[in-house]
Amino acid sequence: MPIFLLGYMGSGKTTLGKALATYLKTSFVDMDALIEKEIEMSVFDFFKIKGEAAFRNIENIILRNHQFKSNEIVATGGGTPCFYNNHKFLNSLGCTIYLKVSVDEIVRRLELNTKRPIIFDNKLTLKSFVSEQISEREKYYLYSNYIIESNNISVDLLLRQIKTLKCTH
Repeated sequence: MPIFLLGYMGSGKTTLGKALATYLKTSFVDMDALIEKEIEMSVFDFFKIKGEAAFRNIENIILRNHQFKSNEIVATGGGTPCFYNNHKFLNSLGCTIYLKVSVDEIVRRLELNTKRPIIFDNKLTLKSFVSEQISEREKYYLYSNYIIESNNISVDLLLRQIKTLKCTH
């Protein structure tokens, strides 16, 4: 079964997912990269031009039509599980792992990377925005099969934890 990494933007889904795939000798898929290939533009530009509703529609279509491989590691977008009952769909396809990171740590990480589509026109302070979004989204993240506290998680620690879960054979 594929392993889906869920969590807010900046939670480490891509970074940790690539390392996990290398360790497990399997493939890695980044949902944003799949979407960018399909729409032939960056997620950032698509958000800016067409808006979140259009993006979520495309994201849902791609998610439901992609043929995920067994044991493949998939980094979902931060909002992927929060729309179109995708949280239930992801659980039906494979193993879901929520990389739970505190608001303060997410803000610290996002301040290092300003090319995030959903925060480009943020009218609130970054911390208020992140806090508000996480409180809205966490109910979907919590449907995950497993929750891993990931504030300061190293790749080695994540790999040790993943090995104890019933996600791999």
